[in-house]
Formats: sequence, structure tokens, C-alpha cells
Amino acid sequence: MSMDISQFSQIFFDEVEELLDDLERLVLTVDIEAPDSEDINSIFRIAHSIKGGAATFGFSDLIDITHELESMLDKIRHGELKFTSRHQEILLQSRDVLKMQIDGLRLNAPVDNIRVAEVRAMVVDAMIDKAALSLAHQISDVHDDKNLVVAGSGCAYAKRFQIDLPAMSRIDVEALTEELSLLGDLAVSSSNAEKTILDLWTNDGSPEILALCSFILDPDDVHVSEISADSGLSKAVNSVSQAQESEDSGFGFFDSPSLFVEPVQEDIVIAPGVSLPTPDQLPVKKKPVKADNVTAVAESSTVRVSIEKVDQLINLVGELVIAHAMITKRAESLDPAQYEMLLNGITQLGQNSRSLQESAMSMRMMPMDVVFSRFPRMVRELSGKLGKQITLETKGNSIELDKGLIEKIVDPLTHLIRNSIDHGIESPDIRAQSGKQRMGRLILSAAHQGGHVVIKVIDDGAGLNRRRILQKAGEQGLPVDDDISDEDVWKLIFAPGFSTAETVTDVSGRGVGMDVVNRNITSLGGTISIHSVAGLGTTTTVSLPLTLAILDGMSVKVGEETYILPLSNIVESFQPIATNVKEISGQGTVVYIRGEYLPIIPVFKVFTIEPIHRHPATGMLVVITADGRKAALLVDELVGQQQVVVKNIESNYRKVPNISGATIMADGSVSFIIDVNGLLREHHTKTGF
Repeated sequence: MSMDISQFSQIFFDEVEELLDDLERLVLTVDIEAPDSEDINSIFRIAHSIKGGAATFGFSDLIDITHELESMLDKIRHGELKFTSRHQEILLQSRDVLKMQIDGLRLNAPVDNIRVAEVRAMVVDAMIDKAALSLAHQISDVHDDKNLVVAGSGCAYAKRFQIDLPAMSRIDVEALTEELSLLGDLAVSSSNAEKTILDLWTNDGSPEILALCSFILDPDDVHVSEISADSGLSKAVNSVSQAQESEDSGFGFFDSPSLFVEPVQEDIVIAPGVSLPTPDQLPVKKKPVKADNVTAVAESSTVRVSIEKVDQLINLVGELVIAHAMITKRAESLDPAQYEMLLNGITQLGQNSRSLQESAMSMRMMPMDVVFSRFPRMVRELSGKLGKQITLETKGNSIELDKGLIEKIVDPLTHLIRNSIDHGIESPDIRAQSGKQRMGRLILSAAHQGGHVVIKVIDDGAGLNRRRILQKAGEQGLPVDDDISDEDVWKLIFAPGFSTAETVTDVSGRGVGMDVVNRNITSLGGTISIHSVAGLGTTTTVSLPLTLAILDGMSVKVGEETYILPLSNIVESFQPIATNVKEISGQGTVVYIRGEYLPIIPVFKVFTIEPIHRHPATGMLVVITADGRKAALLVDELVGQQQVVVKNIESNYRKVPNISGATIMADGSVSFIIDVNGLLREHHTKTGF
């Protein structure tokens, strides 16, 4: 019975996404001067894993480029090629091509096949060791010189085998030659529909060869015979032939990944006038890595579950918490002495429900490294484009944040980092003139602070220019005063369209970025602030709640309705005296408090309900703030502070103005959560306050 494996393709796509992220992270951290062999092996394993999965699903496009990457990386880890910045760049571009191909398969996104071919050709070209090729040409010249004498073998391997394989599919032949090449140097002597003959130089024996072949073939169908080890010279000449074919055909693809030239200088009598490289200039041959080491995959201790199932579980746990609150409310009237066991059981249920809720919520939490790992490459490419030298440091990578917030914080952080690179950190020459190190420093950190995660973007650049910001604000008609505090001056850059950049580039300069950053952060229930010192740098601090699924709120009553105000938006609450409440003709009512007048927003007017109190002096005022604005909400009474489970309205109904969600109260009633940002924005639009 055949199995439909297409149902597992989504899992493969998700895994490839993660592998590509790991590949980019590893490639960017490889020390080009002294690459760690384990890093190169890890990158090779990533390419190998993607290729293996692609072969399972028949994604031939993915197989082609990952196969070439494997060949290139195999040469690097065996010392046949030296890892250079060119290989680093090619790996990054290959990563982008693979991502494009995955998006094409999964989302039917367009795939630039010309770009795919270009990158694949770059990989193949990078496999040609120019030094070894030059050596091979010289050896060829020496070989043709009849006056020279070849003495002994220069081959690094003690044995040579001829392997006769029966008729096999092309994919099986490629898979088997790939595995056998891990034992040594492998060349395809001949291949047709009937059989394939391989030449293998190795230090292993026929049992190891047959063991590898047994994964694909019946060992009885494989014929392995040891022949006398050929000289390194013959291999070198063979390689020359292959290399020349490659040169003749431009970016032709190799049938065999072997293009390694053995160190044969000790076996050759050098002709006068011929200069060969010294031993330390030759490629160093390392011990081949065993197949077991290549294919070993760390045992996974995790289970991949769709986010929809996690959200469903969290929703059910939220219902359980609400049901417990309702039972607790009903049990308040019971006699504690008569119903002691029942009340103790309800208390125990509440503790277990909270523990279950915390555990379920932790399933949505993801480390900040998921976000931070996206920026090293961006910083590298952007700083190179702008001619700057910048190092990026990340701290608090293990700090966890709700998945929903993780996805939404990427764009704001991208804007902040691009601004730091473009406008904050100076060019190397200017930094040197200021007495700074030519290399700029950019720090991205995350830390827990109370019930929030605080993310900081810190640069040691020139800092914000107070004079220019005030001048630009005045030109744009913004209400500014020369005596306002630095904190208020820095807030001006969040104004829509505000920018002090002299020129608009494709990096920044239109004043759109910071406006969007501020709006996105506040829409997540977070805050953003800036601290800057001229000449020393700028620190932008973003504070976010841990999750959007649970909210710390204040319950307020207006008429018969109960509303929830997010605690993060509440400054204070008070009952004003009548003389501090002023009516402004046509503009509404304001209240005087602590040296400033705040507009009063009657909640009963916003939601058109009948209140108990219509005048602020008889009701309660709750001062709220968001997006740099402040106002006082008129409500009838404060009910209390509590943690509520947020229910989305838009998914089942539609967007309701000034309402961000709903929750179920302990008595079973439904209360709406007020959208403070939207409410203040709407009031400002109508009244100008």
C-alpha cells in the first residue's frame, strides 16, 4: 500500500526554515581566519539534511543546489579548499535561493530561476581550488617532459579499490557515491544503464565499502576488488583533465566531486626552471569523516505541534480558569464550617488551574534569539553598503516572549537598528577624528523587568542632535519650546513624517520608520523611550508585556456595564473637586491636576449608555496614557484590579471601535476591554486634545 507523503510536506518546509536560519547563523559566526571544523561540519549536515528531505518529497530543484553545496563543503572540511569570505558569501546567497525555492513550493511564490542558476554556478566555481589547479598544470607539464623521472607514489591513501555496481537509478548512484566519497577520494570510471564502475582511494577496507553499499544494494550484487594503488601523479593528471573540461565549458558541473591534487612534489624530480609550491602551500589532507558521523542527528526531545492546537489548548485552559472563578463566586455565600471540604477543593482546583494556565502559556513562549538571529546579516550587509565598520552584540537571547509578540516586534526592531546604523553610528574616519574606535558598536539586549520584557537597542554613535530636532519641529509647525526637556525633544522624532535626514536614501530618511515603530509598539500594549547623549550614543528602550493572551486590568463600572482598562495604560484615579473641572466652549471638559489640564472623556458618551454620574465631581476619573497622549476617563466607580483572559472579538464578529477585546467575568457576564490607544487617538482627532 502506497503512502501519501505530501501530507508531511508542511513539516518539511518548517524544518527547512529552521535549518536555513541555523545555516545563516553558523555561516556568519565562522571565523574566516581559523574556521572551526565543527562549524563547517554543522553547515555540511544542514545541507545534507535539506537534500535528504527534498529527495524524499521529490523536490529536484532543492536537491541540485544542496548537492553542489555538499560537494563544496566536503572539500572545505577535508582541507581540499580553504574557507574564505567568498565561500561565506556564496553560502549566504545559497541560503537566500533555497528560501526562495521553499517559498515557491509552499506558497507558490515566484522563483527566479536565473538567480538560482547563477548561485549554483557560483558554488561550482568555488569548488575549483585555484592553487591546486595551478599545481596540476605544472605537474602536467612535468609529466610531458621526457627528461623527468617519476619515482614512487604520492597518494595519501594506502589502498585503491575498483567497485562494480549493478544497474541503479541516478538518484541511488548519486547517493551511494556521496557516501563512498566520505571514505576517501572517489572517481566515476564509467557509468551507463547496465552498470557503474567507481575508483576509490582510501585507507579503509572492502568490509567498510560493502557496509556502506548495503544501505542501498544487496552486497552480493556489489563487486569490490583491490588494485594496486596508483601514483598521486596519475590522479593529479586526471584532475587536470577534469578541471580543463570545467574551464572549457564555463561553469560545467562535475560528475565527480573529486578535484583534489595530491602532494606529489616529493616524488618528482623537478626540472630546471620549474618552480613548484612548497609543502605548506599545498592543500592539507585531513582524515575523512566517517559516514556515521555525518549522518548522526541529535535525538530530538521536542514534538512539533501546530500553533492552532496550542492556541486551542490555551483557550480551553482559559475557559477552565473562568469556570473556577464562577464557582468561587457562587461559593462565597456558603458556610465555611459546613462546606469546608468543598471550599478546600475549590481552592485546590484554583491553584491547579493557574499552574495549568501558566504551563499552557509557556508553550507559546519563544526565546528572543528567534528575533535577534535575524540581525547579524542585516548589520553586516548594511554597514558594508554604507562603508561603516560595526559589530553587533546580543544579550538576553534566552529571554522568552509570546510568539504573537515575537512576530510583531521584528519590524519595529528592524527600523531601530537600521536607523542606528544609518544615522547613529558614524563612518570610521569621523569616529577616528572624534577619538573613538573606528569600529562602531551596536548592542541588542533583552531582559525581564517586572511583568514585562525590556528590549534595548544601544549604539555608541553620535547621539541625537537636539538643536536640529527642535529646528525641524519648528519648521513643521510642531508646538515646541527651547526649554522643553530632552525626553520631550526625543519624542518629537516619533511624529508622523518627522526626519532630520538631509537626504532620503533606500535605508531611511523619510521619517516613516519611527512613526511606524511607535504605533506598532503601542498597539502591542508596550512603550518606547529614548535616551541620547551627544557624542556618546543613543539607547532606545522598548517595553512589552509577556503575552497578549492574559491582561492585568482594572474593572470599572459605567451604568450597568463593566469595562476593563489595561493597567499598563493607567496613571492614577481620583475624584476631582468641582472647581477643578472646567468647561471649554465647543471643546469639551477638562480637569486641572498637578499643574496641567487634561481632557475628560465620559465613557457613557463613547458607548452611548445611561450612567449613574454625569458630572466628574460626583463620579471617578481614571487618568490614562498612550502614544504620548493623556486624558481622564469619567466612570461611575472602580470595581477592582484583576487578571483577565483576553477573547478576540474580530475573529468571531467584527472590529468594534474603541474596544480591543472581551473577557468573561467571575459572575459569567461578558465585559469589554477598552482600546485606550484607539480611544485617545479618536478623541484627539475630534477635539485636538
